[in-house]
Amino acid sequence: MKEMTEQYEWCRGACMDWSAYIKQWSRAPVKLWDCRRVIVEPYERAIPYRFPVNAFLFAHRGDAQIRINGASQCEGGKFLLLHGEKGSLLEVSTQSDTFDYYIVLYKHIKRSHSAAGSSFNFPLEAGGYVVEPSEPLPLVTLLERLHEQWSRGGELARIQATGLFYQFVFEQFSQIQLIAEAAEPPGLADQVARYIQEHIREAISLETMASQFHYSTRYLTRVFKRKFGCSPTDYTIHKRIELAKTLLDTTDASIREAAANVGYSDMYYFSKLFKKQTGVTPRQYKLRPSSGRGSISPIKKSDTFIAVGRHYQYSVDNENCSQNQTWRVHSMNGRMKPAWTLSLLLALTMLLAACGGNGAAAPSNALAEEQPSATEEQNQEGAMRAYTDALGREVEVPVNPQKVVVFTYGGYLLPLGMKPIGVDKPVMELYGEDMAGVADVGEGKGNVEAVAALQPDLIIFPDYLGAETAASYEAIAPTVAVAWGGDPDVIKTLETMGDLLNRKEQADAWIKKFEEKLSMIREQLSLKFEPNSTAISFILYNNEILVGGETGTLADLIYKDFGFELPAHYKQFANGGGVLSLEDLAANPADYFFTQMTDKEMDGLWELFESPIYQTIPAVKEKRIFNVSREKWNYGPYLVEQGVDELIKQVSELK
Repeated sequence: MKEMTEQYEWCRGACMDWSAYIKQWSRAPVKLWDCRRVIVEPYERAIPYRFPVNAFLFAHRGDAQIRINGASQCEGGKFLLLHGEKGSLLEVSTQSDTFDYYIVLYKHIKRSHSAAGSSFNFPLEAGGYVVEPSEPLPLVTLLERLHEQWSRGGELARIQATGLFYQFVFEQFSQIQLIAEAAEPPGLADQVARYIQEHIREAISLETMASQFHYSTRYLTRVFKRKFGCSPTDYTIHKRIELAKTLLDTTDASIREAAANVGYSDMYYFSKLFKKQTGVTPRQYKLRPSSGRGSISPIKKSDTFIAVGRHYQYSVDNENCSQNQTWRVHSMNGRMKPAWTLSLLLALTMLLAACGGNGAAAPSNALAEEQPSATEEQNQEGAMRAYTDALGREVEVPVNPQKVVVFTYGGYLLPLGMKPIGVDKPVMELYGEDMAGVADVGEGKGNVEAVAALQPDLIIFPDYLGAETAASYEAIAPTVAVAWGGDPDVIKTLETMGDLLNRKEQADAWIKKFEEKLSMIREQLSLKFEPNSTAISFILYNNEILVGGETGTLADLIYKDFGFELPAHYKQFANGGGVLSLEDLAANPADYFFTQMTDKEMDGLWELFESPIYQTIPAVKEKRIFNVSREKWNYGPYLVEQGVDELIKQVSELK
């Protein structure tokens, strides 16, 4: 190894201009000539081989003496990469170990002139070099796939093999650049983390990783956990669920497709893992009120158009495994710009407040009714209290907040006798006149600058937006996450909001009135359902049936107030995590269907149910399908009341 390192240092300093070399590679067309895997048995001397074209040799396993043109390149060949020019003579001899290596042969396609008309100088025959890759496993993986495709034969396989060859070239030069820049080689734990990232869609076991890195599973786990705070298995699960969330957020992929894309074919197991990681089921996550995307999320671009940049480090604490990019100048600019703007806004706001203090009035929409003088005194004194939010964070919040910005839950302030000073766009559009005078703070995660300009004393958001959202806003005001749960329970959520905003009495008053209304439903309807009648709630979304569970406001109406039973076949989805095929719905129908779909979605459902296979379902044939859009159940007490009234009307019209 020492001799190899000295050889590499000599090549880098004396005969290799890596930047120019890589630049020429990016411009020079090449043709893949051959890919071979060679195994030399112990105490065997391989027949000398003269490269017919340029070649890469990658020492994969075992030890050997490697000579090129009679000069010893290294003693001990595990994970070494050599490049030899056309005509070079390769000699390999082993002692007590079997030696396993790949040879990839290629040739450049000669061009007499460059695009500018001058002679084209192709430098790939300038000489050989040998390096010890800082991260060998990505190279091993690429070579295995390249060899597999090349051996398969056929034009299509050869095209894929050529693509893999270019990836292999990119990977080795990326690592060479890091070495040339004196970057510290990644340790074992970082290499394992990267291996997981690159094989995230494949079946990954701890035993497979241990075999790849030539360590015991126990040692590998200990090293990994010391660095990342969790086992490789837990890290894999976390990364898969994060990728699934991204797919559900940013694409039209169905839940089943997202699960398959991250390596899970068992939907029940995927749903179980997803809920354990996120607190909600995939269905609940997909159907949450907003997309979760907004202006506070900077766009992260790769440093190269070829592939994701290599400058990644993995940092995982005991609660959460996550990936963070190392600090760079352009990353700093991307992150600092919103923060700088925010600081400027705050400074200007304070200056204006100081200059216009005489006669300055508080926003007229801050409260729908005046608070007692004692409350005003408490606010003036800035009284604070500790509050533990849905993300487990302890936050210091105002005892009596007056200027509240709310994402998703803006409608919950109205029955508390309050009006937010800012809400997200979907709430603004749904409530119309009720939110007159309230500022629009954007969609999804909202707009930091818009929120800062309002000078709130409290910011509230649903927990599915994550801790990253909290971090983006907590510099402005105390920021609290409230549990979403996926199938909202209006009573529990209003109780939480009443506690958080110190409006418990107002919350209790509305809840009491609402529960009295629910208790009268059976008497109002005067309906007698058949004993043991069954019902399910679902949404048809991207040609998937997303089944509701037994929790939430709508579920309480179905299974408690109306008295239906959840069919035994669907009991496994009682937590709301069911994802079914249309065929499964037809094979296992319920007596009644309750849906939460938009008008456009319902048109598609009725069109689907015109098919003969669905006309045999009693609920379809007898038109026992009740629909109230999910917007009525998701955005606050006043809309929930409207939803209940709509549902009662539909059920009462049932013959």
